[in-house]
Amino acid sequence: MNCGALGWIRRVVVCAIPVMGVSLPIGAAPPGLDPCTLVTTAEVEAVLSKLKGAPRGETLADAKSCTYKFTNGQDEFEIWIGTGEVFARMRKDAKNPVTVSGFGEEAYMDRGRLGLGSLELTMRKGAVLAQLSIREGVDDEAKLKALAQKAAGRM
Repeated sequence: MNCGALGWIRRVVVCAIPVMGVSLPIGAAPPGLDPCTLVTTAEVEAVLSKLKGAPRGETLADAKSCTYKFTNGQDEFEIWIGTGEVFARMRKDAKNPVTVSGFGEEAYMDRGRLGLGSLELTMRKGAVLAQLSIREGVDDEAKLKALAQKAAGRM
């Protein structure tokens, strides 16, 4: 697999997993739920930056993702969805989880997972798990929370 051709978040998920011996952090994606409908392109642009084209949805193993790429060619915003059954394992495996409220039954943020400069917000609402990821940066927590609030309202 050519990991260089993939976006930085996808490299973490797809390329690091076989090496580290862990599985995707998401169970089977809920049927009918599309991660690309959890936030709009206008909302992403208002919070983060100008997008380069439409978001790209993908199904990988038993999870669904939506990737938003930006005109700077470096940054990405990504949403993964699956079933909430693996939430406890994910939290246990988190590097430095910080509980946050207002995003469903359970939610936490984790910074720098796998040491690759990302900020993730993982939330469970009913049987659905969603994980939103951005690159670390200025006001990254507030930006990620703003997008997660939109997504939680549509889950």
